[in-house]
Amino acid sequence: MLQLTRHKGQVSIVACAQREIPPDTASDEELELHQVQAVEEMLRFGGFRGKSVITAVPWDDLHVRTVRLPSMPDESIQNAVRFEAADRFGLDHNQTEVRFLVAGDVRQGTELRQEIILLAARRPAVEAHLRKLTRMGLRPAAVDAGPCALFRGFERLLRRDEDAGQTSAFVEIGYRASRVVIARGPELTLIKSIPVGGRRFDELVAEKLELGLAEAAQLRIRLQDLYIAELTGQAGRIPPDEQISHEMRHTLLDALRPALDHLAKEVSLCLRYCSITFRGPRSDSVTVLGGEACNPDMIQLLSDQANVPFHIGKPMRNVTIERGCDGADRRTGQPEWAMALGLALKPVQQALAVAS
Repeated sequence: MLQLTRHKGQVSIVACAQREIPPDTASDEELELHQVQAVEEMLRFGGFRGKSVITAVPWDDLHVRTVRLPSMPDESIQNAVRFEAADRFGLDHNQTEVRFLVAGDVRQGTELRQEIILLAARRPAVEAHLRKLTRMGLRPAAVDAGPCALFRGFERLLRRDEDAGQTSAFVEIGYRASRVVIARGPELTLIKSIPVGGRRFDELVAEKLELGLAEAAQLRIRLQDLYIAELTGQAGRIPPDEQISHEMRHTLLDALRPALDHLAKEVSLCLRYCSITFRGPRSDSVTVLGGEACNPDMIQLLSDQANVPFHIGKPMRNVTIERGCDGADRRTGQPEWAMALGLALKPVQQALAVAS
């Protein structure tokens, strides 16, 4: 959870806190219980002001498609999008929330068309999410789409004239999947979900080392803690019995190779698609976000396989802190905070807003 304020254009952190969900959480009911307890605890001890919250539709409930429509005024696009969404998603339009983004003009044969990114979520899923927030003691002030929030923390840094034509690529490696977001200047041009994430990594490590899934998850958590300690200059404080040998690091990376090869290939295809479709420069790097981003071995393997540099994102750049925060060490770049930052940056009437 993250709470921001603005003063004379400067973004500052008022409060932030994080809690880890146990990796062996077995069911959706157990997951929700852990989430509710974690938020209640963070609200009680994290120094947050007020209960208004900006949230995102869970990734698993967000449907994304692209369509190409003839060039038309914005008010006409709204009606056309409703028709296209009903056809593309196969959802009941009376029970579906649909939003859209204009990605840009594309040439299709001899015609000039607009590529539209459709974002849809079933209304019952959105309402269930809002009920959970209410159960946590929060008051929803706005509901955002994850890809938009993910990019917003970096969009604020693209204000110069020369940034207008710059292509930026991001990949958030989450637990259930990874999400690719590509933008030209301040406009999103591609959103794609790839079924590769932390859960698949745990499965591959479990298969490689003949471990249970919970054991594999704990081993990867230990390795993640070690990487963070190295990034922050605290590796010497890791007890000997918590150290992981270079041989074991190599074994773990080798276990992840099939999933990382697949992820690198998909990211490369996304970069190529945007370059060809929108006739612009290809992004010269990929920013990695999410809880898996602090793994330099993984970053290097992705760079080698995709033939483009991958680097750890630093969404908190140029954000000041008013008070001590119960969050990750800023020296890591805090790539796991990208989503929360983007949500908290979303303009609302309230002077302060929490992102969860």
